[in-house]
Amino acid sequence: MKADERNDQLKFALDILNHPELLQEEYVREWLTHEENKSVYEECRLYLEAGLRKEVGERLDVTTEYERFNRKFMHRPGRGIWRWTAAAAAIVIIMVSAWWLAMNSDMGLREVIPMANVSSEQVVPGKNEAVLVTESGKTVVLGRNNMSDVEIEAGIVVRDDSVKGVNYSLGKNMAVHYHTLKVPKGAEFKIVLRDGTEVWLNSESELRFPTVFTGNEREVELKGEGYFSVTHDDKLPFVVVAAGVRTKVYGTEFNVRSYDVNDVNVTLVKGRVGVQRDDATREYALTPGENARFEGERPEITRVNVHKFTAWKEGYFYYENERVETIMNDLKRWYDFDVVYVGNRVKDLKFELWSSRDSNISAIIGLLMKTNKVHMKLEGRTLIVSEMNR
Repeated sequence: MKADERNDQLKFALDILNHPELLQEEYVREWLTHEENKSVYEECRLYLEAGLRKEVGERLDVTTEYERFNRKFMHRPGRGIWRWTAAAAAIVIIMVSAWWLAMNSDMGLREVIPMANVSSEQVVPGKNEAVLVTESGKTVVLGRNNMSDVEIEAGIVVRDDSVKGVNYSLGKNMAVHYHTLKVPKGAEFKIVLRDGTEVWLNSESELRFPTVFTGNEREVELKGEGYFSVTHDDKLPFVVVAAGVRTKVYGTEFNVRSYDVNDVNVTLVKGRVGVQRDDATREYALTPGENARFEGERPEITRVNVHKFTAWKEGYFYYENERVETIMNDLKRWYDFDVVYVGNRVKDLKFELWSSRDSNISAIIGLLMKTNKVHMKLEGRTLIVSEMNR
């Protein structure tokens, strides 16, 4: 089996496990009738359930658990699979960790966060939703319907598919229109552009794009964060413009993070891209596993753990020795709350954290407070973060 096919099987199987309601869909049931697909699904299901049943204590070694799961799939033939299996490992870790916090008899979850007045009705995980804005100013809310066709302009129809994302259907000889897809706080969304390129948008992000690509380039504009899987075309390079940084590709997968115009990151997963400032003449090439961080004109290019930059697209938070402020910025976009810091040093405290984006905010607060470094109190939609008194 080809690596890409195996990777797609793993993605689809874990999609079903994360969204069990999909088992009611005819196309999912048909997919599971194939013995090879069913085998992958059952293997993932049993492993995740094993994670839930695993007896762990006060000294839970999440690093060992992560590596054990990763090694299991790393032995599979084919390149590229590590990208998804790393995300799969994150499922196991957060399941085990959350279960441990909730069930630990010495300090259960309710005891860990006695001051966190968390209401699941007030602060909940984000959802699959976006607003499509046309040139004429018409707005269409997407993500609430499954497999429905919406005519947004004469001759322009989008199919709103909760699994595959939005796809465009155009009439013949249509003029080029520019649309903007806006993803608010507490949401994420996927769109398939006219050329087949897939784009995943993170919370508080925007993508401006033409309904049809013309000219010598396929250019789109990004605000916020997006993951791109670009359809290969030797004659028409794909260009992403984000906060003054141009990323040029012919067919590849990469992530662009541009929430801060003074801190833009381009992370290459596979293929090859060139990056440069809009007003610069020199282009810098990236190879898979490299990240280009722009603060000035010249990027700082380093080898990185790609999963750190792409985990959000697979449905996880993933941090390695990361500052509290960075973690909180991501959490508040996804859960849509505000953060207040008490003290000068608390923003710079660093943590490792793996968590599903479907997790209740109380579970994540509990994991962070378990370190005895920070205290957190949720009042309404405001999270108060302070350093733990020692």
